[in-house]
Amino acid sequence: MRRPQRPHRGFTLVEMMVTIAIAALLGVMVVPNLIDMVDSGKTSVLVNKFPQDVAWARNQAVTTQQAVSMALSSSSCDWQTTVGAGTVAEHSMSNAATEYPGVQCKITNPPASGTLFFTPQGLVTDGPGGTPASPTITVTARQGQTWILQMLGSGTVILNSNTAS
Repeated sequence: MRRPQRPHRGFTLVEMMVTIAIAALLGVMVVPNLIDMVDSGKTSVLVNKFPQDVAWARNQAVTTQQAVSMALSSSSCDWQTTVGAGTVAEHSMSNAATEYPGVQCKITNPPASGTLFFTPQGLVTDGPGGTPASPTITVTARQGQTWILQMLGSGTVILNSNTAS
């Protein structure tokens, strides 16, 4: 008595090679876009951290009636927040170049000293008892995406939503 033969199960070498080739082509097309998306997300974190730190500094000045300042770096996306005589690390950015590679910042209309001072009334000036300051900060990601942050004399930071996508 003969047994009926079962068909062979599995894949041939050619089928496996075609499948791997298609997966590799899809990977080559997707990976660059994925990297750009991750970089854009990281830059967005940086862009959102600055207004939060400005709001914190302004709030500290108003509630504690102490001198609060933010030193902005025009060569990088760094800032240093100081309350009284001490630096507040949680509300400063000191390593933007390593955390956010390829990100560039440009400050226009900065105070001459590069430092913003918050008065006890919550206003932003270019020095203790100085004139109101309202710098504009342009942040550009590696892939060209741009955000514009306008700081008002009242201490409010406006993100120009027309520039971010």
